[in-house]
Amino acid sequence: MSFRYRFILSFVLLEIFFILLIVTVNFITINNSSEKLIQEKIESNISFFDKMTHIPLSIYDLASLDDLTNETTDLEYINSIVILDNQNRVVSQSYNFKHLKQEELLLTKKNQILKKLDNTFVIRYQKIKNKDTPLGSFYIIFDTSDNSRFINDNKRNTAFLILFEIIISTFLSYIIGNRLTNVLTKLSEVAADIGENKETEIPFQNRKDELGILSKSMNQMQIDLKQRNEKLKKSTKELISANKSKDDFLANMSHELKTPLNSINVISSVMMKNTKNILDEDQVKNLSIINNCGNDLLFLINDVLDVSKLEAGKIQLVNETLNFKTIMDNIYEMFNPQMEIKDIKFIYSCDNDIGFVFSDEQRIKQVVKNLLSNAVKFAPNGIIKLLVENNQENIKVIVEDNGIGIPANKLVNIFDRFKQVDESTTRNYGGTGLGLTICKELTHLLGGEIIVKSKENEGTSFSVTIARNSNNINKEPKIETQIDINNSNNKVISPNEQNKTLPKAVITPTSSHRILILNNDPVSFFKLVIDLKKEHTVIQSNNTISFLDDYKNNKEVNLAIIDTSCIDKINLEKIILKLPIKFILIYSMKLDILENEKIIHKIKKPFKLDEIILTLNQIKDPYEQI
Repeated sequence: MSFRYRFILSFVLLEIFFILLIVTVNFITINNSSEKLIQEKIESNISFFDKMTHIPLSIYDLASLDDLTNETTDLEYINSIVILDNQNRVVSQSYNFKHLKQEELLLTKKNQILKKLDNTFVIRYQKIKNKDTPLGSFYIIFDTSDNSRFINDNKRNTAFLILFEIIISTFLSYIIGNRLTNVLTKLSEVAADIGENKETEIPFQNRKDELGILSKSMNQMQIDLKQRNEKLKKSTKELISANKSKDDFLANMSHELKTPLNSINVISSVMMKNTKNILDEDQVKNLSIINNCGNDLLFLINDVLDVSKLEAGKIQLVNETLNFKTIMDNIYEMFNPQMEIKDIKFIYSCDNDIGFVFSDEQRIKQVVKNLLSNAVKFAPNGIIKLLVENNQENIKVIVEDNGIGIPANKLVNIFDRFKQVDESTTRNYGGTGLGLTICKELTHLLGGEIIVKSKENEGTSFSVTIARNSNNINKEPKIETQIDINNSNNKVISPNEQNKTLPKAVITPTSSHRILILNNDPVSFFKLVIDLKKEHTVIQSNNTISFLDDYKNNKEVNLAIIDTSCIDKINLEKIILKLPIKFILIYSMKLDILENEKIIHKIKKPFKLDEIILTLNQIKDPYEQI
């Protein structure tokens, strides 16, 4: 019920209450007054009649008694009189009462009231005494019908009066309530508009009453909300700008750090082998330290980049048909030697009928390896279980250990970035607190969920479900990054950013071929790049944006080597169609793109260096126009 009708109803109920109270008090007063007057009149007549009958009855003067009876019954409100002597014999009567026989009357020696139809009669019985000497008795029947009718009429008139007053009060309350609630309704509509950030004019500000004060307060509230919204918009823009700067910084740092770091790792790994025996034991040990630190730093950089990409929604699954048991067997074989070295009992179980899945092998491995790495850190000399179960529509992977466990009050934050159980965890076990964050986000991308159960000093269990078909995952649609080849600014058309470019690299032509290499796996391409640089000018790009930027600023480029895992099919075909150069494509899965004369060779991973060198040597004119 709206406020308007609640107000009217309350007003009417209050009016009815007071009307009923006043009318009831008035009716009771009138009724009591009328009854009192009748009783006084009856008592007066009985007293008078009693005195008048003493002498005639004492001398037994029947004629006088008859005259007295007749004269009394002539009164309008007295119906009948019967006089009895001390032996209960009727000595005088004027009996006209038709509602009760005289014999029946004489049987009852008490006062009574008779109601017949609309008439009311009061029968009074009185004994006649002369001092203590009984002389006789009499009955007088009083007709009080007029008084009863008066009271009944008063009741009806009162009921009509109450009904009339209720109608009038309802009408008045509707008029008054409507005027008041119209104002309140208008103010409530204005308040709703303010709540929805709509520009609206506040009425009634010129009034001097409480409504005027309320209107002025609402006007000030609207001004304050507008100012706060402007500040919020400004803060949001600054936050978006800061987040974009963070993404740019991470992208640039990955480009600048990972390439030299990969070189350090590869070179130190090669030198550690000491194939020419020119290094002593300490030097080999130092190289081992350098290699381990470099790998740790590379893992840290990859984790930070993965978190950033996951937050920005830039990680796309590379789905293919996979034998899930084979993947788990490989992970078991990878971790089993570590378990043996650390004296950990490694229990592995996988359902044989688990079959194939259509998903991203790299991301599945990343999740399970992260969980196992945590278990190895936190369960030294203990037991670790890797259990894989077939759940029809999805697959359940359980990583369980009997290590240090997690306190109950810490479980709520276990998947937050940079969160660990406490500071001592980092000091004693290492890590940055990003692994579980990445696991949670990747598990969501894979169409599943991750659940943790743990008890301090007893162990921890992580349960991960993975969808069998990642293409059927019900999640928010993501708009793939598209590159406009015709746009000289190389804008990235994406939901979150535009005009995002990486630092430009310029090639100075010093050899026969000018080659652009697009890949995001510098370790695999390290030897290729080293050998190519001996005879050719080479620059590497780790994404399509920097690839196009580098081509735009180096028109002398005549050849591109592209790892197809770095780029989707649509953008690859656009690049091949638009750029007037030759292409060598390196792929890991079945390559399904259009045939084009610009594609001079397709090589499947793992590729052989000699095959690429041979292909380059077969190009007679590197500057031939296509």
